[in-house]
Amino acid sequence: MYQFNYEKQHFINTGNELEIPENPLTVTLQINRTCNLKCVYCSEYGQIDDISMKNAEEYVSRLKGVKRVIISGGEPLMHRNVLEILKLCRENFDVVALATNATLITRQKAEVIVPYVDYFDITIDGPRNIHNCIRGAYDNIIEGIQNIRNAGGKLSIVTVLFEKNKDVLPYIALLADTFEAEKLKILSPIPKGKGVDIYDKRLTSEETEKIFRRLVEYKDKFGLRTKLVMTDWNRIREGHAILIHPDGTVVASPVWTQKSCVEIIGDLNGADIHDIWENYPYKEHHVSKYIEKTMRVYA
Repeated sequence: MYQFNYEKQHFINTGNELEIPENPLTVTLQINRTCNLKCVYCSEYGQIDDISMKNAEEYVSRLKGVKRVIISGGEPLMHRNVLEILKLCRENFDVVALATNATLITRQKAEVIVPYVDYFDITIDGPRNIHNCIRGAYDNIIEGIQNIRNAGGKLSIVTVLFEKNKDVLPYIALLADTFEAEKLKILSPIPKGKGVDIYDKRLTSEETEKIFRRLVEYKDKFGLRTKLVMTDWNRIREGHAILIHPDGTVVASPVWTQKSCVEIIGDLNGADIHDIWENYPYKEHHVSKYIEKTMRVYA
Protein backbone atom coordinates (compact mmCIF):
# COMPACT_ATOMS: atom_id res chain seq x y z
CA MET A 1 0.00 0.00 0.00
CA TYR A 2 2.67 2.51 1.09
CA GLN A 3 6.35 2.03 0.35
CA PHE A 4 9.20 4.20 1.54
CA ASN A 5 11.44 5.68 -1.13
CA TYR A 6 14.83 5.81 0.59
CA GLU A 7 16.37 8.03 -2.07
CA LYS A 8 13.56 10.60 -1.89
CA GLN A 9 12.91 10.14 1.86
CA HIS A 10 9.13 9.92 1.70
CA PHE A 11 6.34 7.36 1.36
CA ILE A 12 4.82 6.50 -2.00
CA ASN A 13 1.22 5.42 -2.45
CA THR A 14 1.31 2.33 -4.67
CA GLY A 15 -2.50 2.25 -4.99
CA ASN A 16 -5.00 4.47 -6.73
CA GLU A 17 -6.76 5.86 -3.69
CA LEU A 18 -5.85 7.08 -0.23
CA GLU A 19 -6.13 4.07 2.06
CA ILE A 20 -5.73 4.02 5.82
CA PRO A 21 -2.98 1.56 6.87
CA GLU A 22 -3.23 -0.72 9.90
CA ASN A 23 -0.58 1.32 11.73
CA PRO A 24 0.86 4.83 11.48
CA LEU A 25 3.41 5.39 8.73
CA THR A 26 5.65 7.45 11.01
CA VAL A 27 6.09 8.24 14.69
CA THR A 28 8.54 10.60 16.35
CA LEU A 29 10.14 9.13 19.47
CA GLN A 30 11.41 11.88 21.74
CA ILE A 31 14.15 10.36 23.91
CA ASN A 32 14.95 13.47 25.96
CA ARG A 33 14.13 17.14 26.46
CA THR A 34 17.69 18.31 27.21
CA CYS A 35 19.24 20.57 24.58
CA ASN A 36 22.44 22.59 24.16
CA LEU A 37 20.80 25.32 22.01
CA LYS A 38 18.11 27.91 22.76
CA CYS A 39 16.11 28.30 19.56
CA VAL A 40 13.70 31.23 19.61
CA TYR A 41 10.85 29.07 18.28
CA CYS A 42 11.51 25.88 20.29
CA SER A 43 8.20 24.05 20.55
CA GLU A 44 9.10 21.94 23.59
CA TYR A 45 8.03 22.99 27.05
CA GLY A 46 8.53 21.49 30.49
CA GLN A 47 11.28 19.11 31.48
CA ILE A 48 10.76 15.33 31.33
CA ASP A 49 13.34 12.78 32.44
CA ASP A 50 15.30 11.06 29.68
CA ILE A 51 13.83 7.81 28.43
CA SER A 52 15.49 4.81 30.12
CA MET A 53 16.80 1.88 28.09
CA LYS A 54 14.21 -0.35 29.74
CA ASN A 55 11.41 1.95 28.65
CA ALA A 56 12.97 2.42 25.21
CA GLU A 57 12.88 -1.34 24.70
CA GLU A 58 9.27 -1.48 25.93
CA TYR A 59 8.11 1.40 23.72
CA VAL A 60 9.85 0.02 20.63
CA SER A 61 8.12 -3.32 21.17
CA ARG A 62 4.79 -1.49 21.40
CA LEU A 63 5.49 0.34 18.13
CA LYS A 64 5.49 -2.86 16.10
CA GLY A 65 4.02 -2.26 12.64
CA VAL A 66 5.19 1.36 12.29
CA LYS A 67 7.40 1.73 9.23
CA ARG A 68 9.47 4.81 10.15
CA VAL A 69 10.65 6.15 13.49
CA ILE A 70 12.20 9.59 13.85
CA ILE A 71 14.41 9.89 16.94
CA SER A 72 14.31 13.40 18.39
CA GLY A 73 14.71 15.45 21.55
CA GLY A 74 15.64 17.98 22.93
CA GLU A 75 18.95 17.15 21.37
CA PRO A 76 18.97 13.33 21.17
CA LEU A 77 22.77 13.11 21.04
CA MET A 78 22.84 14.38 24.63
CA HIS A 79 21.16 11.13 25.73
CA ARG A 80 23.76 8.79 27.21
CA ASN A 81 22.22 5.75 25.49
CA VAL A 82 21.52 7.28 22.09
CA LEU A 83 23.69 4.76 20.22
CA GLU A 84 21.99 1.81 21.91
CA ILE A 85 18.57 3.29 21.12
CA LEU A 86 19.53 3.77 17.47
CA LYS A 87 20.73 0.17 17.27
CA LEU A 88 17.46 -1.01 18.82
CA CYS A 89 15.46 0.99 16.30
CA ARG A 90 17.58 -0.26 13.39
CA GLU A 91 16.58 -3.80 14.33
CA ASN A 92 12.85 -3.01 14.55
CA PHE A 93 11.91 -0.42 11.91
CA ASP A 94 12.24 -0.18 8.14
CA VAL A 95 13.36 3.45 8.36
CA VAL A 96 15.28 5.25 11.12
CA ALA A 97 15.76 9.02 10.97
CA LEU A 98 17.55 11.22 13.47
CA ALA A 99 16.48 14.83 14.09
CA THR A 100 19.57 16.54 15.51
CA ASN A 101 21.14 19.99 15.57
CA ALA A 102 24.43 18.27 14.54
CA THR A 103 26.57 20.33 16.92
CA LEU A 104 27.80 17.24 18.78
CA ILE A 105 28.58 15.12 15.72
CA THR A 106 32.34 14.78 15.64
CA ARG A 107 34.11 12.82 12.93
CA GLN A 108 34.39 9.82 15.25
CA LYS A 109 30.76 10.01 16.36
CA ALA A 110 29.54 10.27 12.77
CA GLU A 111 31.40 7.09 11.81
CA VAL A 112 29.74 5.24 14.68
CA ILE A 113 26.20 6.58 14.24
CA VAL A 114 25.75 6.77 10.45
CA PRO A 115 25.37 2.98 9.95
CA TYR A 116 22.22 3.01 12.09
CA VAL A 117 20.52 6.05 10.54
CA ASP A 118 18.88 6.22 7.10
CA TYR A 119 18.99 10.01 7.08
CA PHE A 120 19.47 13.01 9.37
CA ASP A 121 17.14 16.02 9.71
CA ILE A 122 19.28 19.08 10.48
CA THR A 123 18.02 22.65 10.82
CA ILE A 124 19.68 25.68 9.26
CA ASP A 125 17.75 28.93 9.49
CA GLY A 126 19.91 31.23 7.37
CA PRO A 127 23.43 32.55 6.82
CA ARG A 128 25.69 32.68 9.87
CA ASN A 129 24.49 35.94 11.48
CA ILE A 130 20.77 35.32 10.94
CA HIS A 131 20.99 31.66 11.94
CA ASN A 132 22.91 32.53 15.11
CA CYS A 133 20.25 35.07 16.11
CA ILE A 134 17.59 32.36 15.77
CA ARG A 135 19.27 29.24 17.17
CA GLY A 136 23.08 29.69 17.39
CA ALA A 137 26.13 27.46 16.79
CA TYR A 138 26.21 27.88 13.01
CA ASP A 139 29.85 26.85 12.59
CA ASN A 140 29.43 23.78 14.79
CA ILE A 141 26.37 22.70 12.77
CA ILE A 142 28.21 23.06 9.45
CA GLU A 143 31.10 21.01 10.83
CA GLY A 144 28.66 18.33 12.04
CA ILE A 145 27.05 18.15 8.59
CA GLN A 146 30.47 17.79 6.97
CA ASN A 147 31.28 14.92 9.34
CA ILE A 148 28.00 13.17 8.50
CA ARG A 149 28.61 13.50 4.77
CA ASN A 150 32.21 12.32 5.07
CA ALA A 151 30.95 9.23 6.91
CA GLY A 152 28.50 8.49 4.10
CA GLY A 153 25.38 9.75 5.84
CA LYS A 154 22.36 11.21 4.04
CA LEU A 155 20.43 14.23 5.17
CA SER A 156 17.62 16.71 4.78
CA ILE A 157 17.95 20.36 5.70
CA VAL A 158 15.09 21.87 7.71
CA THR A 159 14.26 25.58 7.94
CA VAL A 160 11.67 27.22 10.19
CA LEU A 161 10.36 30.12 8.14
CA PHE A 162 9.09 33.35 9.67
CA GLU A 163 9.58 37.09 9.35
CA LYS A 164 13.23 37.10 10.46
CA ASN A 165 14.57 34.78 7.74
CA LYS A 166 12.00 35.01 4.95
CA ASP A 167 14.48 36.57 2.51
CA VAL A 168 17.36 34.10 2.87
CA LEU A 169 15.85 30.85 1.60
CA PRO A 170 17.94 30.95 -1.62
CA TYR A 171 21.09 30.85 0.53
CA ILE A 172 19.78 27.85 2.47
CA ALA A 173 18.76 26.08 -0.75
CA LEU A 174 22.26 26.58 -2.16
CA LEU A 175 23.79 25.24 1.05
CA ALA A 176 21.47 22.21 0.96
CA ASP A 177 22.50 21.53 -2.62
CA THR A 178 26.19 21.87 -1.72
CA PHE A 179 25.82 19.22 0.99
CA GLU A 180 23.77 17.02 -1.39
CA ALA A 181 20.73 17.11 0.89
CA GLU A 182 17.81 15.25 -0.65
CA LYS A 183 15.27 17.75 0.70
CA LEU A 184 14.96 21.28 1.94
CA LYS A 185 11.99 21.09 4.33
CA ILE A 186 10.48 24.50 5.01
CA LEU A 187 8.25 24.66 8.10
CA SER A 188 6.28 27.35 9.91
CA PRO A 189 6.45 27.92 13.68
CA ILE A 190 3.62 26.60 15.82
CA PRO A 191 2.19 28.21 18.99
CA LYS A 192 3.78 25.77 21.41
CA GLY A 193 6.62 26.37 23.87
CA LYS A 194 8.68 29.40 22.81
CA GLY A 195 6.87 29.32 19.49
CA VAL A 196 4.01 31.18 21.17
CA ASP A 197 6.24 34.27 21.40
CA ILE A 198 6.90 34.46 17.65
CA TYR A 199 3.66 33.04 16.31
CA ASP A 200 2.45 36.50 15.31
CA LYS A 201 5.59 36.77 13.13
CA ARG A 202 4.57 33.77 11.01
CA LEU A 203 3.83 34.31 7.34
CA THR A 204 0.42 33.93 5.71
CA SER A 205 -0.37 31.17 3.24
CA GLU A 206 -0.24 33.75 0.45
CA GLU A 207 3.23 34.91 1.54
CA THR A 208 4.62 31.39 1.80
CA GLU A 209 3.20 30.56 -1.65
CA LYS A 210 5.01 33.56 -3.17
CA ILE A 211 8.25 32.65 -1.42
CA PHE A 212 7.96 29.05 -2.63
CA ARG A 213 7.40 30.14 -6.24
CA ARG A 214 10.47 32.39 -6.11
CA LEU A 215 12.51 29.55 -4.64
CA VAL A 216 11.39 27.23 -7.44
CA GLU A 217 12.58 29.81 -9.97
CA TYR A 218 15.92 30.04 -8.18
CA LYS A 219 16.30 26.26 -8.14
CA ASP A 220 15.64 26.02 -11.88
CA LYS A 221 17.80 29.00 -12.79
CA PHE A 222 20.88 27.67 -11.03
CA GLY A 223 20.29 23.93 -11.45
CA LEU A 224 19.95 23.02 -7.77
CA ARG A 225 19.25 19.34 -7.19
CA THR A 226 17.72 19.44 -3.70
CA LYS A 227 13.95 18.84 -3.61
CA LEU A 228 11.88 21.67 -2.13
CA VAL A 229 9.10 20.81 0.32
CA MET A 230 6.99 23.56 1.87
CA THR A 231 4.74 22.95 4.88
CA ASP A 232 1.64 25.13 5.18
CA TRP A 233 -0.38 24.18 8.26
CA ASN A 234 -3.58 25.39 6.57
CA ARG A 235 -3.08 22.81 3.81
CA ILE A 236 -1.86 19.94 5.98
CA ARG A 237 -4.46 20.45 8.67
CA GLU A 238 -4.13 19.44 12.28
CA GLY A 239 -2.90 16.31 14.01
CA HIS A 240 -0.76 14.85 11.23
CA ALA A 241 2.24 14.04 13.45
CA ILE A 242 2.32 11.41 16.19
CA LEU A 243 4.82 12.33 18.88
CA ILE A 244 5.87 10.12 21.79
CA HIS A 245 7.20 11.97 24.82
CA PRO A 246 10.09 10.47 26.86
CA ASP A 247 7.58 9.26 29.48
CA GLY A 248 5.55 7.32 26.88
CA THR A 249 2.71 9.82 26.45
CA VAL A 250 1.48 9.77 22.84
CA VAL A 251 0.21 13.03 21.39
CA ALA A 252 -1.13 14.32 18.09
CA SER A 253 0.54 17.50 16.89
CA PRO A 254 -0.12 20.24 15.99
CA VAL A 255 -3.74 20.50 17.12
CA TRP A 256 -4.65 24.18 17.18
CA THR A 257 -7.72 23.85 19.36
CA GLN A 258 -5.89 22.10 22.20
CA LYS A 259 -3.77 23.51 25.01
CA SER A 260 -0.10 23.69 24.01
CA CYS A 261 -1.17 22.69 20.49
CA VAL A 262 -1.12 18.93 21.20
CA GLU A 263 -3.82 16.38 21.94
CA ILE A 264 -3.05 13.41 24.19
CA ILE A 265 -4.20 10.28 22.41
CA GLY A 266 -2.65 7.46 24.42
CA ASP A 267 0.19 6.08 26.51
CA LEU A 268 2.72 3.45 25.41
CA ASN A 269 3.07 2.33 29.02
CA GLY A 270 -0.31 0.67 28.72
CA ALA A 271 -1.17 0.21 25.04
CA ASP A 272 0.32 -0.74 21.68
CA ILE A 273 0.45 1.81 18.89
CA HIS A 274 -1.96 -0.29 16.83
CA ASP A 275 -4.64 0.10 19.51
CA ILE A 276 -3.95 3.83 19.84
CA TRP A 277 -4.11 4.22 16.04
CA GLU A 278 -7.51 2.52 15.95
CA ASN A 279 -9.06 5.57 17.64
CA TYR A 280 -6.77 8.19 16.14
CA PRO A 281 -8.95 11.05 14.84
CA TYR A 282 -6.49 12.41 12.26
CA LYS A 283 -5.62 9.34 10.19
CA GLU A 284 -6.26 10.94 6.81
CA HIS A 285 -4.25 14.04 7.73
CA HIS A 286 -1.37 11.80 8.83
CA VAL A 287 -1.26 9.70 5.68
CA SER A 288 -1.78 12.63 3.31
CA LYS A 289 1.12 14.53 4.84
CA TYR A 290 3.61 11.68 4.80
CA ILE A 291 2.97 10.83 1.16
CA GLU A 292 3.43 14.58 0.52
CA LYS A 293 -0.09 14.94 -0.87
CA THR A 294 -0.79 18.06 1.19
CA MET A 295 2.69 19.60 0.84
CA ARG A 296 4.00 22.01 -1.74
CA VAL A 297 6.67 19.94 -3.48
CA TYR A 298 9.07 20.71 -6.27
CA ALA A 299 11.59 18.06 -7.20
